[in-house]
Amino acid sequence: MTSAIEAKKSDSEREPTPASEPGPENENENETDNEAGQHESGPAPATNETRAKPRRKPAPTPMERAIYRWVAVTFVMAGFLVVYTQHPYYARGAQFTLFRSFYAGAFVLWLVLGLGYVRATLQRFSAMRYTMRDGGLHLVLLAKALQNKRFWQTVKKPRLRTTALGILVKAFFTPLMTGFFAGHVNSIARAWLQHKHLQPLDFKIPNGLSPLAQATSWWTQMSARIGDLVPHAADFAGLFAPSTWTHADISWGLGLIYDIVFFTDVGWALIGYTCESRWLGNKTRSVEPTGLGWLVALACYPPYNNVTGTYLPLDNGPSVITGQNVLLAMRALSVLLFAIYAMATVSFGFKFSNLTNRGIVSRGPYRFVRHPAYLCKCLAWWLEHLPTITFTKAFFLTLLCGLYSMRAWTEERHLSRDPDYVAYKKKVPWILIPGVY
Repeated sequence: MTSAIEAKKSDSEREPTPASEPGPENENENETDNEAGQHESGPAPATNETRAKPRRKPAPTPMERAIYRWVAVTFVMAGFLVVYTQHPYYARGAQFTLFRSFYAGAFVLWLVLGLGYVRATLQRFSAMRYTMRDGGLHLVLLAKALQNKRFWQTVKKPRLRTTALGILVKAFFTPLMTGFFAGHVNSIARAWLQHKHLQPLDFKIPNGLSPLAQATSWWTQMSARIGDLVPHAADFAGLFAPSTWTHADISWGLGLIYDIVFFTDVGWALIGYTCESRWLGNKTRSVEPTGLGWLVALACYPPYNNVTGTYLPLDNGPSVITGQNVLLAMRALSVLLFAIYAMATVSFGFKFSNLTNRGIVSRGPYRFVRHPAYLCKCLAWWLEHLPTITFTKAFFLTLLCGLYSMRAWTEERHLSRDPDYVAYKKKVPWILIPGVY
Protein backbone atom coordinates (compact mmCIF):
# COMPACT_ATOMS: atom_id res chain seq x y z
CA MET A 1 0.00 0.00 0.00
CA THR A 2 1.31 3.40 -0.77
CA SER A 3 0.47 6.87 0.34
CA ALA A 4 -2.59 8.39 -1.29
CA ILE A 5 -2.86 11.97 -2.42
CA GLU A 6 -5.90 13.99 -3.26
CA ALA A 7 -6.10 14.53 -7.00
CA LYS A 8 -7.01 18.05 -8.10
CA LYS A 9 -8.99 18.59 -11.24
CA SER A 10 -8.53 21.58 -13.50
CA ASP A 11 -11.29 24.11 -13.66
CA SER A 12 -11.60 23.50 -17.38
CA GLU A 13 -12.95 19.96 -16.97
CA ARG A 14 -16.56 19.59 -17.93
CA GLU A 15 -18.36 17.83 -15.11
CA PRO A 16 -21.98 17.18 -14.18
CA THR A 17 -23.77 19.79 -12.15
CA PRO A 18 -26.78 19.41 -9.89
CA ALA A 19 -28.96 20.60 -12.76
CA SER A 20 -28.10 17.34 -14.55
CA GLU A 21 -30.18 15.27 -12.13
CA PRO A 22 -33.12 13.37 -13.56
CA GLY A 23 -36.62 14.69 -13.25
CA PRO A 24 -36.39 18.46 -13.48
CA GLU A 25 -34.36 18.82 -16.64
CA ASN A 26 -33.62 22.00 -18.50
CA GLU A 27 -35.39 21.86 -21.81
CA ASN A 28 -34.69 23.91 -24.90
CA GLU A 29 -36.73 27.05 -24.94
CA ASN A 30 -38.37 27.53 -28.31
CA GLU A 31 -38.76 31.05 -29.53
CA THR A 32 -42.04 31.96 -31.16
CA ASP A 33 -41.88 30.56 -34.63
CA ASN A 34 -43.59 32.44 -37.45
CA GLU A 35 -43.64 29.98 -40.31
CA ALA A 36 -44.44 32.56 -42.99
CA GLY A 37 -42.23 35.30 -41.58
CA GLN A 38 -43.26 38.93 -41.74
CA HIS A 39 -45.00 40.38 -44.76
CA GLU A 40 -43.46 43.45 -46.15
CA SER A 41 -46.73 45.24 -45.57
CA GLY A 42 -47.22 44.25 -41.93
CA PRO A 43 -47.61 41.39 -39.48
CA ALA A 44 -48.02 37.75 -40.45
CA PRO A 45 -51.39 36.42 -41.48
CA ALA A 46 -53.65 35.36 -38.62
CA THR A 47 -53.62 31.78 -39.86
CA ASN A 48 -50.05 31.27 -38.54
CA GLU A 49 -50.11 29.85 -35.04
CA THR A 50 -47.67 30.89 -32.40
CA ARG A 51 -46.04 28.04 -30.50
CA ALA A 52 -46.25 28.33 -26.73
CA LYS A 53 -43.10 28.31 -24.64
CA PRO A 54 -42.70 25.10 -22.66
CA ARG A 55 -42.58 25.75 -18.94
CA ARG A 56 -39.47 24.79 -17.02
CA LYS A 57 -39.80 21.86 -14.68
CA PRO A 58 -39.32 22.82 -11.05
CA ALA A 59 -35.99 22.12 -9.39
CA PRO A 60 -35.90 18.93 -7.29
CA THR A 61 -36.63 19.27 -3.61
CA PRO A 62 -33.94 18.17 -1.12
CA MET A 63 -35.92 15.01 -0.41
CA GLU A 64 -36.24 14.22 -4.11
CA ARG A 65 -32.51 14.64 -4.55
CA ALA A 66 -31.92 12.27 -1.65
CA ILE A 67 -34.36 9.72 -3.07
CA TYR A 68 -32.65 9.75 -6.48
CA ARG A 69 -29.29 8.99 -4.87
CA TRP A 70 -30.68 6.41 -2.45
CA VAL A 71 -32.41 4.51 -5.25
CA ALA A 72 -29.26 4.55 -7.40
CA VAL A 73 -27.07 3.22 -4.60
CA THR A 74 -29.71 0.63 -3.70
CA PHE A 75 -29.74 -0.75 -7.25
CA VAL A 76 -25.95 -1.04 -7.25
CA MET A 77 -25.90 -2.78 -3.85
CA ALA A 78 -28.71 -5.12 -4.96
CA GLY A 79 -26.72 -6.05 -8.05
CA PHE A 80 -23.69 -6.99 -5.99
CA LEU A 81 -25.92 -8.89 -3.54
CA VAL A 82 -26.93 -11.10 -6.46
CA VAL A 83 -23.28 -11.55 -7.45
CA TYR A 84 -22.15 -12.43 -3.92
CA THR A 85 -24.95 -14.92 -3.32
CA GLN A 86 -25.20 -16.52 -6.78
CA HIS A 87 -21.76 -16.47 -8.39
CA PRO A 88 -19.99 -19.79 -7.63
CA TYR A 89 -16.74 -18.12 -6.55
CA TYR A 90 -18.48 -16.22 -3.76
CA ALA A 91 -21.44 -18.52 -3.07
CA ARG A 92 -19.38 -21.70 -2.63
CA GLY A 93 -16.21 -20.24 -1.14
CA ALA A 94 -15.97 -21.01 2.57
CA GLN A 95 -13.81 -17.92 3.07
CA PHE A 96 -16.79 -15.75 2.08
CA THR A 97 -19.30 -17.27 4.51
CA LEU A 98 -18.98 -14.41 6.98
CA PHE A 99 -19.01 -11.81 4.24
CA ARG A 100 -22.27 -13.06 2.72
CA SER A 101 -24.04 -12.59 6.06
CA PHE A 102 -22.27 -9.29 6.64
CA TYR A 103 -23.22 -7.89 3.25
CA ALA A 104 -26.84 -9.01 3.49
CA GLY A 105 -27.11 -7.30 6.87
CA ALA A 106 -25.47 -4.14 5.50
CA PHE A 107 -27.93 -4.11 2.60
CA VAL A 108 -30.93 -4.33 4.94
CA LEU A 109 -29.42 -1.59 7.10
CA TRP A 110 -29.04 0.60 4.02
CA LEU A 111 -32.68 0.01 3.04
CA VAL A 112 -33.81 1.15 6.48
CA LEU A 113 -31.40 3.99 7.25
CA GLY A 114 -29.86 4.90 3.90
CA LEU A 115 -32.38 7.52 2.85
CA GLY A 116 -32.04 9.42 6.11
CA TYR A 117 -28.24 9.23 5.85
CA VAL A 118 -28.26 10.60 2.28
CA ARG A 119 -30.66 13.38 3.24
CA ALA A 120 -28.52 14.42 6.21
CA THR A 121 -25.34 14.29 4.11
CA LEU A 122 -26.80 16.50 1.38
CA GLN A 123 -27.96 18.98 3.98
CA ARG A 124 -24.62 19.07 5.81
CA PHE A 125 -22.39 19.13 2.69
CA SER A 126 -24.26 21.36 0.27
CA ALA A 127 -21.38 23.35 -1.23
CA MET A 128 -20.72 22.92 -4.95
CA ARG A 129 -17.31 21.34 -4.34
CA TYR A 130 -19.09 18.46 -2.59
CA THR A 131 -21.81 18.15 -5.21
CA MET A 132 -19.26 17.82 -8.01
CA ARG A 133 -17.71 14.84 -6.22
CA ASP A 134 -21.03 13.30 -5.13
CA GLY A 135 -20.88 9.59 -5.92
CA GLY A 136 -24.64 9.23 -5.52
CA LEU A 137 -25.23 11.93 -8.13
CA HIS A 138 -22.71 10.25 -10.41
CA LEU A 139 -24.67 6.99 -10.18
CA VAL A 140 -27.86 8.86 -11.05
CA LEU A 141 -26.19 10.36 -14.11
CA LEU A 142 -24.83 6.98 -15.17
CA ALA A 143 -28.31 5.49 -14.82
CA LYS A 144 -29.69 8.24 -17.07
CA ALA A 145 -26.90 7.64 -19.57
CA LEU A 146 -27.66 3.91 -19.58
CA GLN A 147 -31.31 4.67 -20.23
CA ASN A 148 -30.35 6.98 -23.09
CA LYS A 149 -27.81 4.48 -24.48
CA ARG A 150 -24.91 6.85 -23.78
CA PHE A 151 -23.36 4.97 -20.87
CA TRP A 152 -19.90 4.40 -22.34
CA GLN A 153 -19.57 8.01 -23.47
CA THR A 154 -20.69 9.30 -20.06
CA VAL A 155 -18.60 6.99 -17.89
CA LYS A 156 -15.44 8.34 -19.53
CA LYS A 157 -15.89 11.67 -17.76
CA PRO A 158 -13.15 11.83 -15.08
CA ARG A 159 -15.26 12.07 -11.95
CA LEU A 160 -17.86 9.57 -13.11
CA ARG A 161 -15.11 7.15 -14.08
CA THR A 162 -13.57 7.58 -10.62
CA THR A 163 -16.89 6.68 -8.98
CA ALA A 164 -17.39 3.62 -11.18
CA LEU A 165 -13.84 2.32 -10.66
CA GLY A 166 -14.02 3.06 -6.93
CA ILE A 167 -17.08 0.84 -6.66
CA LEU A 168 -15.21 -1.98 -8.40
CA VAL A 169 -12.30 -1.60 -5.98
CA LYS A 170 -14.65 -1.93 -3.00
CA ALA A 171 -16.55 -4.80 -4.59
CA PHE A 172 -13.36 -6.80 -5.09
CA PHE A 173 -11.44 -6.09 -1.90
CA THR A 174 -14.19 -5.96 0.73
CA PRO A 175 -15.06 -9.69 0.51
CA LEU A 176 -11.36 -10.59 0.58
CA MET A 177 -10.59 -8.44 3.62
CA THR A 178 -13.61 -9.82 5.45
CA GLY A 179 -12.40 -13.36 4.80
CA PHE A 180 -8.84 -12.52 5.86
CA PHE A 181 -10.15 -10.85 9.01
CA ALA A 182 -12.27 -13.88 9.93
CA GLY A 183 -9.31 -16.19 9.30
CA HIS A 184 -7.04 -14.28 11.69
CA VAL A 185 -9.78 -14.11 14.34
CA ASN A 186 -10.09 -17.89 14.12
CA SER A 187 -6.31 -18.30 14.33
CA ILE A 188 -6.12 -16.10 17.43
CA ALA A 189 -8.93 -18.06 19.08
CA ARG A 190 -7.29 -21.37 18.13
CA ALA A 191 -3.93 -20.28 19.58
CA TRP A 192 -5.56 -19.10 22.80
CA LEU A 193 -7.49 -22.35 23.24
CA GLN A 194 -4.26 -24.26 22.60
CA HIS A 195 -2.61 -22.26 25.38
CA LYS A 196 -5.49 -23.27 27.68
CA HIS A 197 -5.24 -26.91 26.53
CA LEU A 198 -8.79 -26.89 25.16
CA GLN A 199 -10.27 -28.18 21.93
CA PRO A 200 -10.00 -25.74 19.00
CA LEU A 201 -12.99 -24.04 17.47
CA ASP A 202 -14.48 -26.13 14.69
CA PHE A 203 -17.57 -24.42 13.34
CA LYS A 204 -19.56 -26.09 10.60
CA ILE A 205 -21.60 -23.61 8.54
CA PRO A 206 -23.45 -25.49 5.78
CA ASN A 207 -23.46 -23.93 2.34
CA GLY A 208 -26.80 -23.16 0.78
CA LEU A 209 -28.31 -21.52 3.86
CA SER A 210 -29.64 -17.99 3.76
CA PRO A 211 -27.34 -15.31 5.22
CA LEU A 212 -29.60 -15.07 8.28
CA ALA A 213 -29.54 -18.84 8.80
CA GLN A 214 -25.74 -18.88 8.44
CA ALA A 215 -25.37 -16.09 11.00
CA THR A 216 -27.73 -17.91 13.37
CA SER A 217 -25.79 -21.17 12.98
CA TRP A 218 -22.49 -19.39 13.65
CA TRP A 219 -23.82 -17.67 16.78
CA THR A 220 -25.32 -20.89 18.13
CA GLN A 221 -21.96 -22.65 17.89
CA MET A 222 -19.99 -19.61 19.06
CA SER A 223 -22.11 -19.00 22.15
CA ALA A 224 -21.33 -22.51 23.36
CA ARG A 225 -17.58 -21.73 23.39
CA ILE A 226 -17.48 -18.14 24.65
CA GLY A 227 -16.72 -19.31 28.17
CA ASP A 228 -13.61 -21.15 26.92
CA LEU A 229 -12.28 -17.98 25.28
CA VAL A 230 -12.66 -15.73 28.32
CA PRO A 231 -9.20 -15.29 29.90
CA HIS A 232 -8.57 -15.91 33.58
CA ALA A 233 -5.71 -14.77 35.78
CA ALA A 234 -4.13 -18.22 35.72
CA ASP A 235 -3.91 -18.08 31.92
CA PHE A 236 -1.36 -15.27 32.14
CA ALA A 237 0.89 -16.75 34.81
CA GLY A 238 3.43 -18.28 32.45
CA LEU A 239 3.40 -15.34 30.04
CA PHE A 240 5.27 -13.13 32.50
CA ALA A 241 7.92 -15.66 33.50
CA PRO A 242 10.48 -15.62 30.64
CA SER A 243 12.79 -18.00 32.49
CA THR A 244 10.22 -20.75 32.03
CA TRP A 245 9.72 -20.22 28.31
CA THR A 246 10.63 -23.07 25.99
CA HIS A 247 11.29 -22.81 22.26
CA ALA A 248 7.74 -24.09 21.74
CA ASP A 249 6.35 -21.36 23.99
CA ILE A 250 8.24 -18.64 22.11
CA SER A 251 7.13 -20.05 18.76
CA TRP A 252 3.52 -20.08 20.01
CA GLY A 253 3.83 -16.48 21.17
CA LEU A 254 5.28 -15.30 17.87
CA GLY A 255 2.49 -17.05 15.99
CA LEU A 256 -0.10 -15.34 18.18
CA ILE A 257 1.52 -11.92 17.67
CA TYR A 258 1.66 -12.56 13.92
CA ASP A 259 -2.09 -13.15 13.80
CA ILE A 260 -2.79 -10.13 15.99
CA VAL A 261 -0.68 -7.99 13.66
CA PHE A 262 -2.65 -9.09 10.59
CA PHE A 263 -5.93 -8.96 12.49
CA THR A 264 -5.12 -5.26 12.97
CA ASP A 265 -3.92 -4.78 9.40
CA VAL A 266 -6.87 -6.32 7.54
CA GLY A 267 -9.38 -5.07 10.11
CA TRP A 268 -8.23 -1.50 9.56
CA ALA A 269 -8.19 -1.99 5.81
CA LEU A 270 -11.74 -3.36 5.99
CA ILE A 271 -12.88 -0.14 7.67
CA GLY A 272 -11.34 1.84 4.83
CA TYR A 273 -13.14 -0.18 2.17
CA THR A 274 -16.56 -0.25 3.84
CA CYS A 275 -16.79 3.18 5.48
CA GLU A 276 -16.12 5.72 2.75
CA SER A 277 -18.12 8.79 3.70
CA ARG A 278 -18.09 12.55 3.40
CA TRP A 279 -18.46 12.64 7.17
CA LEU A 280 -15.15 10.79 7.60
CA GLY A 281 -13.30 12.89 5.03
CA ASN A 282 -12.14 9.82 3.12
CA LYS A 283 -13.89 10.15 -0.23
CA THR A 284 -12.02 8.71 -3.22
CA ARG A 285 -10.37 11.40 -5.33
CA SER A 286 -8.95 9.27 -8.12
CA VAL A 287 -8.45 5.63 -9.02
CA GLU A 288 -5.50 3.97 -10.76
CA PRO A 289 -6.18 4.80 -14.42
CA THR A 290 -4.09 2.14 -16.20
CA GLY A 291 -4.60 -1.52 -16.87
CA LEU A 292 -1.02 -2.26 -15.83
CA GLY A 293 -1.62 -0.72 -12.41
CA TRP A 294 -4.68 -2.89 -11.88
CA LEU A 295 -2.90 -5.99 -13.21
CA VAL A 296 0.08 -5.85 -10.84
CA ALA A 297 -2.17 -5.05 -7.87
CA LEU A 298 -4.73 -7.81 -8.47
CA ALA A 299 -1.95 -10.34 -9.16
CA CYS A 300 -1.09 -10.12 -5.44
CA TYR A 301 -4.56 -11.18 -4.21
CA PRO A 302 -6.87 -14.20 -4.56
CA PRO A 303 -7.89 -15.65 -6.86
CA TYR A 304 -5.27 -14.17 -9.20
CA ASN A 305 -2.32 -14.85 -6.91
CA ASN A 306 -2.95 -18.55 -7.60
CA VAL A 307 -1.74 -17.84 -11.13
CA THR A 308 1.15 -15.81 -9.76
CA GLY A 309 2.07 -18.70 -7.46
CA THR A 310 1.95 -21.13 -10.34
CA TYR A 311 4.53 -19.19 -12.33
CA LEU A 312 6.54 -18.04 -9.29
CA PRO A 313 6.59 -21.17 -7.10
CA LEU A 314 8.31 -20.93 -3.72
CA ASP A 315 8.80 -24.61 -3.01
CA ASN A 316 10.91 -25.39 0.05
CA GLY A 317 14.33 -26.92 -0.37
CA PRO A 318 16.37 -28.75 2.26
CA SER A 319 16.94 -26.87 5.51
CA VAL A 320 20.07 -24.74 5.35
CA ILE A 321 19.52 -23.03 8.71
CA THR A 322 18.69 -25.40 11.56
CA GLY A 323 19.68 -23.68 14.80
CA GLN A 324 16.58 -23.15 16.95
CA ASN A 325 17.77 -19.86 18.38
CA VAL A 326 18.62 -18.49 14.95
CA LEU A 327 15.28 -19.61 13.52
CA LEU A 328 13.38 -17.98 16.38
CA ALA A 329 15.38 -14.77 15.98
CA MET A 330 14.65 -14.69 12.25
CA ARG A 331 10.96 -15.32 12.89
CA ALA A 332 10.84 -12.56 15.52
CA LEU A 333 12.43 -10.14 13.06
CA SER A 334 9.94 -11.09 10.34
CA VAL A 335 7.04 -10.51 12.76
CA LEU A 336 8.53 -7.11 13.59
CA LEU A 337 8.67 -6.23 9.88
CA PHE A 338 5.06 -7.32 9.46
CA ALA A 339 4.17 -5.10 12.44
CA ILE A 340 5.68 -2.10 10.61
CA TYR A 341 3.71 -3.19 7.55
CA ALA A 342 0.52 -3.06 9.63
CA MET A 343 1.54 0.32 11.05
CA ALA A 344 1.67 1.63 7.49
CA THR A 345 -1.94 0.54 6.99
CA VAL A 346 -3.08 2.12 10.25
CA SER A 347 -1.26 5.35 9.30
CA PHE A 348 -3.87 5.92 6.61
CA GLY A 349 -6.60 6.35 9.19
CA PHE A 350 -9.94 5.89 7.43
CA LYS A 351 -8.37 6.59 4.02
CA PHE A 352 -6.86 3.19 3.31
CA SER A 353 -7.69 1.53 -0.01
CA ASN A 354 -5.76 -0.19 -2.76
CA LEU A 355 -5.64 1.43 -6.19
CA THR A 356 -7.17 4.68 -4.97
CA ASN A 357 -6.14 8.16 -4.06
CA ARG A 358 -7.80 9.52 -0.90
CA GLY A 359 -5.39 12.09 0.46
CA ILE A 360 -1.74 12.42 1.39
CA VAL A 361 -0.26 10.36 4.19
CA SER A 362 3.06 11.45 5.65
CA ARG A 363 2.91 10.08 9.19
CA GLY A 364 4.14 6.82 10.65
CA PRO A 365 6.47 4.82 8.40
CA TYR A 366 5.67 7.19 5.53
CA ARG A 367 7.90 9.80 7.14
CA PHE A 368 10.94 7.77 6.06
CA VAL A 369 10.09 6.11 2.73
CA ARG A 370 7.18 6.37 0.34
CA HIS A 371 6.43 2.63 0.17
CA PRO A 372 7.28 1.17 3.60
CA ALA A 373 4.65 -1.57 3.41
CA TYR A 374 6.11 -3.16 0.28
CA LEU A 375 9.65 -2.93 1.67
CA CYS A 376 8.74 -4.60 4.98
CA LYS A 377 6.64 -7.32 3.38
CA CYS A 378 9.38 -8.34 0.95
CA LEU A 379 12.09 -8.32 3.66
CA ALA A 380 9.85 -10.44 5.90
CA TRP A 381 9.30 -12.94 3.09
CA TRP A 382 13.04 -13.32 2.61
CA LEU A 383 13.48 -14.02 6.32
CA GLU A 384 10.69 -16.60 6.23
CA HIS A 385 12.15 -18.43 3.22
CA LEU A 386 15.87 -18.23 3.98
CA PRO A 387 15.92 -21.40 6.15
CA THR A 388 14.86 -23.51 3.12
CA ILE A 389 16.26 -21.34 0.33
CA THR A 390 17.40 -22.72 -3.01
CA PHE A 391 18.66 -20.95 -6.10
CA THR A 392 15.34 -21.52 -7.87
CA LYS A 393 13.38 -20.31 -4.88
CA ALA A 394 15.56 -17.20 -4.55
CA PHE A 395 15.05 -16.44 -8.24
CA PHE A 396 11.26 -16.64 -8.03
CA LEU A 397 11.17 -14.73 -4.74
CA THR A 398 13.16 -11.95 -6.40
CA LEU A 399 10.60 -11.84 -9.21
CA LEU A 400 7.76 -11.74 -6.68
CA CYS A 401 9.35 -8.78 -4.92
CA GLY A 402 9.82 -7.26 -8.37
CA LEU A 403 6.04 -7.45 -8.79
CA TYR A 404 5.68 -5.28 -5.69
CA SER A 405 8.26 -2.91 -7.14
CA MET A 406 6.01 -2.63 -10.18
CA ARG A 407 3.11 -1.79 -7.88
CA ALA A 408 5.19 0.98 -6.33
CA TRP A 409 6.12 2.29 -9.78
CA THR A 410 2.52 2.38 -11.06
CA GLU A 411 1.37 4.07 -7.86
CA GLU A 412 4.11 6.66 -8.19
CA ARG A 413 2.98 7.36 -11.74
CA HIS A 414 -0.65 7.65 -10.66
CA LEU A 415 -0.07 9.89 -7.64
CA SER A 416 2.58 12.08 -9.27
CA ARG A 417 -0.15 13.74 -11.32
CA ASP A 418 -0.94 15.71 -8.19
CA PRO A 419 1.35 18.62 -7.29
CA ASP A 420 0.89 17.92 -3.58
CA TYR A 421 2.37 14.46 -4.04
CA VAL A 422 5.26 15.99 -5.94
CA ALA A 423 5.87 18.17 -2.89
CA TYR A 424 5.70 15.07 -0.67
CA LYS A 425 8.31 13.36 -2.86
CA LYS A 426 10.66 16.28 -2.28
CA LYS A 427 10.11 15.95 1.45
CA VAL A 428 10.54 12.15 1.40
CA PRO A 429 12.85 11.40 -1.56
CA TRP A 430 13.33 7.69 -0.87
CA ILE A 431 10.97 5.21 -2.50
CA LEU A 432 11.91 1.99 -0.68
CA ILE A 433 15.30 2.18 1.05
CA PRO A 434 16.25 5.26 3.09
CA GLY A 435 19.43 6.87 1.74
CA VAL A 436 19.66 4.47 -1.18
CA TYR A 437 16.52 4.39 -3.39
